[in-house]
This record gives sequence, structure tokens and C-alpha cells, in this order.
Amino acid sequence: MVKLLFVLMNEYRLWALPQALAALERRYPGAVEGRVYSVREINADAGLERALLADGAAADMAFLASHGSIQNLYCFSRLWEALEGRPVYFTSTMGDELAELLPRLGLEPALYAALDSYYQAGSPADLEGLVLCALNGRFGGDYPLSPPSPPRGQGVYTLEGFLPPEREAGYRARMAAETRPVIGVLIHDHYARTGNLEHVDALLRAIQARGGVPYALSDSFAADHGTEQGILYRMERFYRRADGTPIPGALVVSYGFSLTTLAGREARAGQVPASVFENWGLPVIQGLTTYFSADEYRRDIRGLDLVSLPVCVYQPEFDGQLISVPYAVTERTADGRKVCLPLPDRVTRVAELACRWAELARKPMPEKKVAVIFHNMPPRSDTIGSAHGLDTPETVFRVVRALENQGLRTAYSFSSGAEIIARIRAAVTNDNRWLSPEAALERAEATVPAEQYRGWFDRLNPETRAQMEESWGPAPGTVMVSGSQIVIPGIRNGSLFVGVQPMRSAPERAEELYHSTDSTPPHSYLAFYRWVDEVFGADVVLHVGTHGTLEWLPGKEIGLSSGCFGDICIGGMPHLYIYNISILGEGMQAKRRSYACILDHLIPSMDDADTYGGLTDLDEAIDGYYHARQARPAQVPALLERIFTLAEELEVTADLQLERADLEAEPEEGVARLHRWVSRIKTSLVRDGLHIYGQPPEGERFDHLARALVRVPNGAVPALEDSILLAQGWAPEELRAAPERLYPDGRTALRIVDGAIATARRLLARLSAEGYRPEAAAELLAEEGFPGDTTPLARVLDFVCTQAAPRLRQTTDELDLLLAGVEGRFVPPLPGGSPSRGNVHILPTGRNFYAIDPAAVPSRAAWTVGQTLAEQAVDAYRAQRGEPWPESVAIVVYSDECMKTNGEDIAEVFALMGVRPRYLGQTDKVVGVEPIPLAELGRPRIDAVLRISGLFRDTFPNVVELVERAVLAVAGLDEPQEQNFVKKHTDQERERLVAEGLSENEALEQASLRVFGCPPGTYGAGVSKAIHSQNWESWRDLSQVYTLWSAHGYSSRFHGQAMPELFRSQLSSVGMTIKNESSVEIDMLDSDDFYSYHGGLIACVRDCSGQKPVSVAGLTADPARPETARVETELARVMRSRILNPKWLEGLKRHGYKGAQELSTTFDTFFGWDAAAEVASNWMYDAMARQFLLDEETRRWMEQVNDAAVLQMSERFLEAHQRGMWQAGEEELRAIRRIYMDMEGVMEDGFQ
Repeated sequence: MVKLLFVLMNEYRLWALPQALAALERRYPGAVEGRVYSVREINADAGLERALLADGAAADMAFLASHGSIQNLYCFSRLWEALEGRPVYFTSTMGDELAELLPRLGLEPALYAALDSYYQAGSPADLEGLVLCALNGRFGGDYPLSPPSPPRGQGVYTLEGFLPPEREAGYRARMAAETRPVIGVLIHDHYARTGNLEHVDALLRAIQARGGVPYALSDSFAADHGTEQGILYRMERFYRRADGTPIPGALVVSYGFSLTTLAGREARAGQVPASVFENWGLPVIQGLTTYFSADEYRRDIRGLDLVSLPVCVYQPEFDGQLISVPYAVTERTADGRKVCLPLPDRVTRVAELACRWAELARKPMPEKKVAVIFHNMPPRSDTIGSAHGLDTPETVFRVVRALENQGLRTAYSFSSGAEIIARIRAAVTNDNRWLSPEAALERAEATVPAEQYRGWFDRLNPETRAQMEESWGPAPGTVMVSGSQIVIPGIRNGSLFVGVQPMRSAPERAEELYHSTDSTPPHSYLAFYRWVDEVFGADVVLHVGTHGTLEWLPGKEIGLSSGCFGDICIGGMPHLYIYNISILGEGMQAKRRSYACILDHLIPSMDDADTYGGLTDLDEAIDGYYHARQARPAQVPALLERIFTLAEELEVTADLQLERADLEAEPEEGVARLHRWVSRIKTSLVRDGLHIYGQPPEGERFDHLARALVRVPNGAVPALEDSILLAQGWAPEELRAAPERLYPDGRTALRIVDGAIATARRLLARLSAEGYRPEAAAELLAEEGFPGDTTPLARVLDFVCTQAAPRLRQTTDELDLLLAGVEGRFVPPLPGGSPSRGNVHILPTGRNFYAIDPAAVPSRAAWTVGQTLAEQAVDAYRAQRGEPWPESVAIVVYSDECMKTNGEDIAEVFALMGVRPRYLGQTDKVVGVEPIPLAELGRPRIDAVLRISGLFRDTFPNVVELVERAVLAVAGLDEPQEQNFVKKHTDQERERLVAEGLSENEALEQASLRVFGCPPGTYGAGVSKAIHSQNWESWRDLSQVYTLWSAHGYSSRFHGQAMPELFRSQLSSVGMTIKNESSVEIDMLDSDDFYSYHGGLIACVRDCSGQKPVSVAGLTADPARPETARVETELARVMRSRILNPKWLEGLKRHGYKGAQELSTTFDTFFGWDAAAEVASNWMYDAMARQFLLDEETRRWMEQVNDAAVLQMSERFLEAHQRGMWQAGEEELRAIRRIYMDMEGVMEDGFQ
């Protein structure tokens, strides 16, 4: 008897295969024994996993079928080992997995092809053929075989079934002549061949009910390789008119996967394959399906199961699809089959999205209505248009002007972005502190009568209505309500509405932060979006900047239902969203939870910080000291005194925890540390202004950004500055290894590197003058006459001329593609990420960006960086505490960082714990983890607690379970607890939980839990909300808020259950906190999320452990040279290099209202850090007060462009003094109080 093992994900084959095996047993008794396993069931049952591995060891042959990613089978690596030496049939929807394993299957190509033909055909009879083919081909069988006979699955499909081939041409002609919107529907032939089409039929009927005409094609989604089959061939044959124009106005893909990948379009080095949909120019809606049943979907906050998530969401995003909702669930029929059945209201939503996008394309611009929405976080008058790195008022001005040029009808034309803001503030905003209800009603340009809103409210399901009334009282509530009207913030201008996204909550509700995490948006929030859709009648909605609140509203984490607030608000409106290319994770949330087409935008230009003021004096004194050591030794004592005095006056010594006595005891080492620190500050990149959508940087700003893009290697293209050093005859790594080493010409290694930077600036300026002609690069090198190897430099300069500069010039695509989106056309995809991190290939911007494959976390490159970060963190702890290592660390893990780095944070966690990822062959697919032997590790295993963001929970559920497997692998080792802190803490926690009454298994499940986050379906850490509301007294209050928002456990067994005792117990042994940053484009003062997550964690660890932890930031903007710095040191670097730098301020002054807003929100973030983590020094407050409020010129500018920012900053400075955070001088206090009173009077007068 031949023993066969089958491990499958496909539900139809899981049903058909037992039937096939039973039929074979009747025909050929005792010939074969087959064991059939479902991947979903294996993952949910540890006992089943053990049985699988035992059957694998006993099997003569195995059949493995991967659907989405082999990582979906958690025990794959162990199963593969168990099967060693036996033949395996393996198939996968992922080409890289198949390519990797195919040579290792032990099957002749002809036999594999025969087996594959039977498996792909898939019917019970074909699966009998599969088994018999294996018996004949590998085990000497001589069984009669019939060829595969799949039922028809290709052709034009209608509600009456497949059209006969002879009718297809006539049907295409009818579709081409249709006057109604034609919606193309792409069906995977597997549905048709297995008779699993009820959900597709429902979709076709829903399109008809919405006024569209469905035009469905069915075929294989795999590559056609030039044959007349496959969905792409069928599209070309049936979806084009004779003149080549598309017949459909929009497409719906009813199944998962990336058609671009399946078509065999693989990425090449430095290039991204074009989407298969790019030459169609049509919006493409991705209809989601799930293996959840209808009941599971209703109950499960996740929205999609873990197998469907990569197949239906991650992979289609590579093609540029617009992610919608699950229109089908999986149910078991009477005969035991599992089939797709429609979710009626979700089918309607998919059809509505498709039809409205198609209608958008058909409607001429003069007939369109466009809603443009500014974000406003926090909801104050100084923060209208809040967005990272983008001048939103000027962007909207340019967008409106472009729309007008295309025919959009407006009542008047704006003269500038400043006028748009002025008009909005003259109407109604979210900040109406100085406005009576009567005045608000009089100024409002749009309102919603209470009765009209109640009509909309009554359409919600009873559960949602009850939630809203519990949070906000009976409709219409009180927020933004004047009399019997809900006031809509914004202005109308003909067919254009420019609105301000309504406030997510209300200031008077701040106390809820201490006991509630799931408050719904107020009635006014829903009223705003329903007004935009149903009263204003927007054909398309454009959200501007990173980011708003719509995509973060309560509801399912992905695959929204009709009860999710994001779905209720955006409905089926075509949705465009301008987003920062480097903030990838949050952008994916907008795509997945508000059905947005992303329009990514370029980062602002960046330049070296250089030195200024006293830092210049200190830098020159240090330079003089090193020269004097060689040429004028007698001057050294005086120069040392000057250096030390300047360092103390500037409080640079505090940045480095240096005392005067330290400097005097070891002056050479002291100067070296100051030298390194000043160099670190001046070589930091600082933003030069803000980006304006569709506008490339100009002049020097273009050159500076081009240089920033090649500061680190771009794939095989080396870094610019290192290449210059090589050309000058230096060894870059030698210089960087000993930065203060003095060379014969009197320069230190750092000064030599400074010289390379200056040369880089000069070279790019000369290339710029030549228009970045590639020929000019070669001419330039010849003129320079470098003594060393110029080959790397030639390569970099050619890359700048042929790649970086042209892609930057194409920033004009942003506006072109926005117009394409407004016209209902396809916006092509490109990867998102940090351009300055060696990612020139993700430019140009304007694209609908996508993220990485979560199965490749951590990648091999990330694992290398993570190991370095782990050892640097241990070194930092040792230097600060004098102890060899912490027992445990707590690390903040963001989805955005994980996407941009392929998992460096996770790699660091693994390295600390002493486990390594196991990869599928030579790919980056992670298929498991394995402990590193202690002898190899060289230190104890350090425990780690992860505080993940809500977005990480949604986007990397596979990684959450991978971390769990790492913990279990390490905690189960037979090692002494003093060498294995993971084991020590797990054992201690398990014993405590057993003593409290839990069973051993229950206690172990909780004791091994290390991943915590916010409650399911919610986002944030709560701390920033508490600080903005001013509803806190000390960091202990913020620790309480942090616990409420963070103490929710995540693993394979838990999904967000509140576990405050376990969370705080885990933090009680933490000695270090970590939050890594991977880019020069963003720093710790750029967003309140930084202090809310990491500052809140510091407060919470301090509260739980009884001492303030060592807190560090890993900095991996150059992955080849990671750094780790204390949070206090990193704050000082950001303050000196950016915040107090005249370059930064002058850059902001070009941007008026938005520039002043940046100052206000930056100080908010600084304040928040100090409130939560007490990391700021008094000199920082003093310097910011002098530079921004007490400097007459700067304050007058702010008052002119954004007076509300002056009010906000002065109020926050006074709050800092009142709370004892800032020890201000009396003169400064009097001046700031006077400024505050003056500005408050201006506000009151302005609202009369």
C-alpha cells in the first residue's frame, strides 16, 4: 500500500479529494492510503499539526498546494524536513515559491506536468487521475488513466450561463454599443469549473440594479504564455472595440492574486513591472472573498481570514486595484462542499463602487462635482490642512486651477492657497470657540437640517444606531449643531466644495480617554460625509495630505461591513487621496479602509543641516584644535578652554552627558566626542520647505534632493559620498571607523568626509548647470582629475543623470495623474517607501502606491540590520546602566517601518531573543524560526515585549504569530533561566496564572504572549489625545491612559482581549525601550504618534518597573551603517539640526499658513514628549521661545499668515511653565503672556 499525504488550502479540492480516494479504494482495494489535511484546520489545532508531521514522516509521497503563500502553513519547514527524500508534488499561486521548490521535488518534469494537469483540472474524477498518475509514475503502477477532463470554465459568462462561442462576437458588438456604463467582471475559471458561481451571479445582478451592464469573462488567471487562453488574452479579445478603445468603463476582479505577477512580469533590479491594467486606463475594483462563513464574518473584527488577506488584498494591490469589501463568504452545503455565497449588502457596495467610477469617467468635467477635503488634526484654527511634508493650501490652489482648466465650473477663481484658508476661516471650521451658535449658523455655507440627518441615521442598522446614541445621545447630537441644523465646515464654490474634515471627537469628552477606547464619531461626522454625497452630490472626493481620520474610524480591521463607520461615511463615492510616499503603512490603511486610490507625493527637498550661530564657533574651534596639535602645540590649552566654554554655553555637554570635569580629565577624548557630535548634527539632512503637489523642487532645492537620493546605495549603484572618497584615494570604511583620527594634512577623518560632502554639492551643481546630461558626467570626471578609482563615482553620476534627475522632473505626473483619477481613469501603481533610503526606483510620484509581501518579514537584509541593532541596544544599555544587559526590552513596532525596512524591528526582536528566521530556499519567504545556540549567541536570551500599532495588527497578522512561535521555541528550551530571560519570565508568569486558577495550557498561552496593542478595530495609544485635551496631571496619568489603550493581547489564540495585569506584569521587568526610525525624511518631532506610542511606553514602563528605562532609537536611514542613540540624545540632535536651524525656518516661511502651522504642531509634539517621557532640557524651551515667539520678525510673520498658530504656541508655552516642565525667566513669561492676551483678543475680534 502506497501512503500519500495531501495538504491543501483549496476548499473544493478538500471536498473532492476524499471522494476520489474513496472511489479508488472501491476500485483498487488496498492500493493506496491517503491522508488529507486542511491548512486552516492545521493552524487552528496543535494536535492536528502533530498528526500531520507524523503522517509526513510515514508518507511515501506528498502533495502540497499553497494558496497565497506557503507561510500560511505555519509548520511548513518542519513538514518539509519530515518529507526529506520522498517525492513531493507542490503547486503555488506564488511564482517565486514554485521556482524555488520545483528543482527539489524529486519529480521528473514530464511527471510533474502530468500531475499538475490533473490537479489543476480539479474534479473528483481528475483527482482520481492525480493519484493514479502518481502510482504509475513513481510506484510501478499500471493503472488505466483517462486524460484530465475539466468542465468548461472559459468564455463570456452571463446570468444565463456561458455564451456559445458562436454568439460571443455579436455579444461584444452589443456591449460596444451600450449607452449605459459597462462593467467588466473578471471571473477565475475555478469558480466556473466547480459550479461555484452564486456570488458572481449576485454581483452581476447588483450591477444591473445599479444601472450598469455587467460584461463578465471567465478564464485562468495564470500566464497564457502566448497561447489563446488566460484572462489577459480574453480581455484583449472581448473588451476592446475595433479602434482599440476599452468597452468597459470599470473592471471588477472577482477573485484574488496579482494578475501582473501571474502573467510572469517579474521585477528586475531597479525596475518595477508595469501593471497588466496600465494599458487599459480603467479603474479596477478588487472584490474580496473570504473563507469566513457569514456568521464568522459578522462576529470577527478582523474582517478577513489570514489566507484570504494576502490573496485578496496584498497581491492585487501590486496591480493597482482599488480594494473594496468582501462580497462573498464561504458556507458548507448539504453535500459537504464549501462554496462562496454572497453577502447581499456588500455585493451592492462593490457594484456601487464600480458603477460610480464608470459614471465618473463618462461625465464631462463641466458636469462634475468635486469635493476637496482638508484634514484638521487636532481640530484647531491653526491646523487646517494638517499633513506631513505637504503645503496643502497651495496644493489645493494648484489642483483647483488645474480642474478649472479642464472645465470644472466654479463661481470664482482663488488667487492663492492663502485665500482658500481665509475663506474657510471666514465661514465655519471645527474650532468655533469664539463663535456663538447663531453666528456659526449665519456664517455656514452649508447645513444639514436635523430631520434630514435623522433620515440618514435611521438607515443605519440598529446596532450602529445604538452605539452612536450611547456615545453622542439622540440624533443629531450637540457637536457642530446650531439650533436645528448641523453645520458643515467648509466653503462652496460652484461645482467645487472645499471642506474641513469634521472633528473625530469633542474636547469636552476628554475624560473618556481614561475608560473607553471605542467611541464612535459624532453625528456631525456622518452628516458631513452624507451631505457631501447626497446633497452636494460629489462625483469624486479628494482627501489632501497625510493623514485624516476617516480611515481610522471604528469597525472591522479590513473588509469593512455596513456597520463600519468608514464604510458608512465614504459609501460608494470614488475616492482619491493625496499621500506622502514615505508614509506607506498609513497609506495602505486609507486604501483598505476607505477604498481610496492613493496619489502619492514627493518628499520635500532636503539639505545638510550645516552649522549656525554658536555651533559654527564650536566647530571652528575644534578644527583649530586639531590643526594646532600638529602645527602650534602651544595654542592647544587655550583652544581647549574655548572649546569647553563654548560647549557649556551651548549646553552641548548635556547632549552627551559630559561634565566639565570629564573634559578636563580626558581632554583628547572629550574633544573627539564633541567633534563627532557636531559632525553628526551638521551632516543631518533637514527639510527645506514643503512639497507642493505636482511641482518638482526648483534650482538648488532640486540639486539638494537629487544628492539626498544617492547618499546611500541604490541597489548595485554605490553611495555618492563614498564614491567620491574612493576617487580621492581614501578608504571610506577606514575613515568612518576612526572619525577623529588625525591625518598628516591636519584634517581628521570627519573633516575628510566633510570635504567629500562639499565635493558632492559642487559636482551636482555643475551637473545641474549642464541639465544633468549623462555626457556631462563623464566630462566632469575627466576635468576633476581624481587620483583614485573613479569607476564607482562615474556610475553614481550616470545614475543621477539617467534615473534620479529624470524621475524628479516627472513630479509633474502628480497633477496629471490626479486629473486622470478625477476623470475616472486608472492610476498606475508603484511601490511606496522612503526615496532617500536607496529607493529612487519608487519614483516618480503621483502613483497608487503599494507595500511589501508580509510573508517576507524579516527579509535577509533586514535580519542583518536587526542583528546589529540588537547588539547596539545592548551596548547602549550597558553604557547607561553599567549592567551587562537588560532582562527584557519593550519595543514599539509600526506597520509603516516594517513595510519600509522589510522587518528590521522584528529582526531585532528575534536577535535579542536569540532566534533566527528560516527561509524558503534562497527566497526572502520566512517559513519558521529556530533558536540560535547560546554558545553562538554569546550572551543570554533577552526577552522582548512588543507594543504594535493597530495598523501593524491589521497588516502583519502573520508576523504576530511568527513572534509567538519564536517565544514558544525559546521558552521551551532546556536552559538555565539566567541565560534565558524569555524562559524565566514565561515560567514566572505561568506559575502566577496557575496560582490564580488557570489551567496549565491556559496559563502557558497567556504567559508566552509578548505582543500587545490597542483594542480590535481601534487605533492609537491615547496619550496624544490626553495631552491635546490638557486632561492630565502627571506622567502617571498618561501611563494609565497608555495601559487602557495598549494592554490588549495578540497571538494565534488571542485577538485583542484586554489583559492589563499581564501587560503591566510583562513591563515590570523591562529595563529598556526601543523605537526605531528608518528614514531621514521623518524624525521624532514630526508626529504626535511618536510620543504617544514611545513616550507613553516610557511612562508605563517607569510606572510598572519603578524606574525610568533606558530608552533608545535605532536609526537605519543608511542600512549599511545603523546607529542607536538615547532618546534624549536623538531629541537634542533633532532640535539642533532641524528645529533651531535657520535653514528649516526660512524654508517654512515660503509656505505661509502651512509653514507657521508646522512650527505650532512641532512644538506640540515636543511638549508631548516631555510630558510623557521627561526627556527635554530647559535650554530647548528657552531656545524655541526665543526663536519662534520672542523673535519679532518671526512672530510678525506668523501673525500675518497664521495668527492662530501664535495663539496656540503661546498657550502651550504657558502650560509648560505652569506644569513645571519649563523653568522660564520672568521677562520671557511676561512677554509670552502679553502675546497670548493680544492674540486671544485678535481671535475674539475676528469672530464677531
